[in-house]
Amino acid sequence: MHFLKIIIIFNFLNLISFKLLSNERYICSRDSTNEVLNFYVSDSKLYLSGLSISGTYNILNYNFKSGVLAINMSKIGNDSGLELVFLDFIKKSFSIKSNISEKTNKSIIEINGNCDKINK
Repeated sequence: MHFLKIIIIFNFLNLISFKLLSNERYICSRDSTNEVLNFYVSDSKLYLSGLSISGTYNILNYNFKSGVLAINMSKIGNDSGLELVFLDFIKKSFSIKSNISEKTNKSIIEINGNCDKINK
């Protein structure tokens, strides 16, 4: 029971810190599951928070009119991963592409959705 309280408090503090560090916030939903995803954009980072996916991404390109392109690279053991996030301000949508490779298998995962509510 105490562990659950600690997790809830930790997630709450995480969301508060994202809000304090962010310049803009975007609330989006996945096409396949209707899961709500929160995107927070700061000066050089994009923060993604959701039930099934979350992470911190380095912003490659940020245009106030067209959108944000961000990347996250990681290496875990022998595997390496690359994730790209694109927030499209014109179409009010997002796309996440993830490539996880290992010696025997390469797979690309794509997540798409809409950003119905955009707070600036």
